[in-house]
Amino acid sequence: YVPVWVGITTPPATLLLAFAGAVALAGRGLRRPRDILRKGPLRFGFLLAALPVATVAAAVLLDSNVYDHWRHLFFLYCPLVLLAIVGLRWLASVPRGRGPRAGAYALAGTAVAVAVVSMVRIHPHQDSYFTFLTDRTTPGHPGSRYDMLLRNYRGVVVFGDLLEAHPSANLFVSFASPYFGNQSHLLPVDGRERLIETRDFHSGERNFLELPDPGACSRASASPFAIAHTDRLYATLLHCLVEPVAWFGERRREALATEALARSVYDIFLDERLLTYVRDGCPPEDVERAARPLFLHVVPLHADDLPPWRREHGFENLDQVLRAGMARIDGNCVAVVVLPDYPIAGIRTGQFADEGVLWEADVAFGEEAPDYAAARREALAGEPVARAVYDVHRDGRALTYVRDGCTDGEAGARFFLHVIPVDEGDLPEYRREHGFDNLDFTLETRGARLDGNCVALARLPDYPIATVRTGQYDETGALWTAEFALPDGE
Repeated sequence: YVPVWVGITTPPATLLLAFAGAVALAGRGLRRPRDILRKGPLRFGFLLAALPVATVAAAVLLDSNVYDHWRHLFFLYCPLVLLAIVGLRWLASVPRGRGPRAGAYALAGTAVAVAVVSMVRIHPHQDSYFTFLTDRTTPGHPGSRYDMLLRNYRGVVVFGDLLEAHPSANLFVSFASPYFGNQSHLLPVDGRERLIETRDFHSGERNFLELPDPGACSRASASPFAIAHTDRLYATLLHCLVEPVAWFGERRREALATEALARSVYDIFLDERLLTYVRDGCPPEDVERAARPLFLHVVPLHADDLPPWRREHGFENLDQVLRAGMARIDGNCVAVVVLPDYPIAGIRTGQFADEGVLWEADVAFGEEAPDYAAARREALAGEPVARAVYDVHRDGRALTYVRDGCTDGEAGARFFLHVIPVDEGDLPEYRREHGFDNLDFTLETRGARLDGNCVALARLPDYPIATVRTGQYDETGALWTAEFALPDGE
């Protein structure tokens, strides 16, 4: 991954000079190994050559977080340029007349000239940095080459192909994300004006979407799960649909033939992992990017299934995925998203409006959903470990929060749950500087209202725990707090 990205984003002359520098250092080191330790310049050169290899190896072995492109390793540009200078000096010093020296300086001058001309030509589109080494002929499946299709390659080449194939008609395009939409300004003005961004599709109107590869579209559109695989990469359910009216129409018909999971402004249907939202007679604002967006929060049965950066929230946020999978056809709205493949306790979904939340629904999932009524009965049969606005009961690693007679407003306050371990080394690395684990949650994600009474469930981590601090807070501050210790650091 990293070598490919270095290759397609670095001027070829710079790559050649850096390779020459590495060859020169290797040759000198093999001839006189002792010089590596005794001579500072040679020692420094070998450090430059070893740094890219050691850094990439460390990223692989330590399983570090990796950003798309190679942004997490941009500091390698410095040794790359210094190696290129080493290569330039070596080529210029070859004792065979002026030819090698002139060629080396010409190569260096070409590298600088190409960089300067490119910066002037593409300004202010500074992210259009790909070289001719980029493979522009075989886009492939967007799920497997998503990173390689990003930025100017995706935005200009794909949309450029569409414009060339249809030289006169307007093209109704559903951009997968702001990344792609922002690239339309790189197109010529006459082409840019023919690209009409919309998710409001009409029967009888041909809509050309992002991917011009009919083979890939026919393969992916056969399975909504295959299409939605790239949703998790901020693509869209629409990326492979040349005719979205037919695809979303079929999804809507199949959903309406089953029993709704929840009914509200949108009716929500579930078919295995495929979640479908249906609303007849919806306004155009529902499918606009910034207006009245739907939200979707997925609560796992086990918090460890969440990505590390979502565990303190207690749910996975799929808002962007859901918005990307929306369409409006003949005045009716359909949204489709594939849920994660880990065990799910429930979902919280709804829609925002100018005045706040237009509607919302909390859905527990079948046998995997906690039995809050039974948990409340079991908790009330014993003594709580803490008494406050909520009584907190503990059974092993399970905590049950019980309150009789809570209102909607009180139920909306967020719970905080801070766990202080016996050994801070047991904490996730990103929490060690704080000294405690943050397991905050809401009643919507971890609880329920039962006949006016509130009950919430939480699970403590498996490592030895010294103290637990919990309570509730809102925008005014803490509403109540409680603290208790676990005997013998259980």
